Amino acid sequence: MKHIFLYPILITLFLSSCAKQQYVISSIQGEYITVGQAAHPDPKMVALVDSYKKQLDDKMNRVIGYAEQYMDKDRPEGLLNNFTSDVLLHLDKKYTQGQDIDLSFVNIGGLRAPIADGDITVGDVFSTYPFENALVVVRLKGKYLNEIFESYARLPGGISSTGRLLIKNKKLIDAKVNGQPVDANKIYTIVTLDYLAEGNDGMDALKKAESVTQTGATLRDYILDYIAAETAKGNKIKAQLDGRIAEQ
Repeated sequence: MKHIFLYPILITLFLSSCAKQQYVISSIQGEYITVGQAAHPDPKMVALVDSYKKQLDDKMNRVIGYAEQYMDKDRPEGLLNNFTSDVLLHLDKKYTQGQDIDLSFVNIGGLRAPIADGDITVGDVFSTYPFENALVVVRLKGKYLNEIFESYARLPGGISSTGRLLIKNKKLIDAKVNGQPVDANKIYTIVTLDYLAEGNDGMDALKKAESVTQTGATLRDYILDYIAAETAKGNKIKAQLDGRIAEQ
C-alpha cells in the first residue's frame, strides 16, 4: 500500500472563556492516509506530493556558502560551538540600544549536526539548527554571570571569543570577559537563546536579568543570513579553537 502522511490532519479548536471569544489550538493529530495501491497509486495525489517535494528539495539544496573546515561540537570547546557563539557577536546594535555586546553563548545540545567542509546548503543549516530558538539580548549583573560560568563548568556549552573560562574537576577556577575579571556589579550585555533565558539547562541565573529583549529572529535564520552575507563578501565560513574554555 502507498501511504501519504498528511500533517496536520486534524486540529481541535475550542472557545476561550474570555469575554472576547477566540479560537485556540487545543491539540494536533497526524495519521497515515492510504491513497492507493503501491502498484497503482492515485496519480493526482502523487503529482501533488511530488510538486511539494520538488519545491522543498530545490530550497533545501540551494548552496549559500562554503566551509573551510569540518565543524562539530565538542567539550570543553569545539569548532561548531565557537562558530555559533561568535556569530552572535555580530548582532545588530539596534537590539542592544547601541551597547557593545560583551558576550554570547549557546547550549551545544541544540547543535544537532556538524557542518561539513565544502558547500553549505540551506538544508545543512536546518540540520544543524533544527529548533525554533529565538535570539534574545540579556542585560545581566556580573554576580549572576559568574553563576552562569559555574554552570558551564559542570555542563558543556559554547561561549564567544570574548570570554575565557578555566575549569578543574567541573569547578570554575577563573573567568574573564574581554580580558578582565568579571565585575560583580557591572551589567553585561549578552546575546543568547530564549530557551536559556528561561532558565533551562542550568541557566537559572538568567532569570535574574535586568532586562530581556526579544529580537524576533531565530538562531537558524540568523545563521542563514550570516552565511549568505559572508559569501556575498567573498568570505568562507570558518572557526578556530582558541582556549576560551580550558580544563586543567
